[in-house]
Amino acid sequence: MLTAWRKTNARRAARAARAAAYAKEPDAGRRLVEHFPDSLWPKVRQVVAGYAAIGDEIDPQTLLETFALEQARIALPCVVGKDQPLTFRSWTLDQPLEPGPFGTRQPGADHAELNPSLILVPLVGFDLKGRRLGYGGGFYDRTLEKLKQSGPLTVVGLAYAAQKLAKVPAEAHDIRLDWVVTEQGAHQIAP
Repeated sequence: MLTAWRKTNARRAARAARAAAYAKEPDAGRRLVEHFPDSLWPKVRQVVAGYAAIGDEIDPQTLLETFALEQARIALPCVVGKDQPLTFRSWTLDQPLEPGPFGTRQPGADHAELNPSLILVPLVGFDLKGRRLGYGGGFYDRTLEKLKQSGPLTVVGLAYAAQKLAKVPAEAHDIRLDWVVTEQGAHQIAP
């Protein structure tokens, strides 16, 4: 119960920081390309899962466009149902997205499902131990747990640098990040 209360308060602070960062520089997502680690750059035909930014989330569009130009296969998350892991459907830059639950935008049901080996995760908050705050629904935790069971997976959180917290309250089921990339730099998380 105490951890849930701490997460709520941390979420509130991180969301305020994100809103302020977005108001100051709404196009900061374009700079993610400059800071994305060379060691993680996708190979040709590698499946990369991104996301369509909602509200004041840092926007990975330029990063996804760059990956697609270098022939990576792009997938976006789709909400299947409450308490279910996300699925990822193929997406190309010229394809429209459909409205999904919780204000999301996602590829239609006619797009092929793909299993990513590199996943870009939107964040509410993060710390440099790889702990992340999402929206509280557990979608990414369930998804990452499932994907890690099916093969190698690198999880990269994307955020504004202002969303960094000293310590994110964590629970046993919380899946940690491997990297965090912001508009100011990249942070590899020690194992």
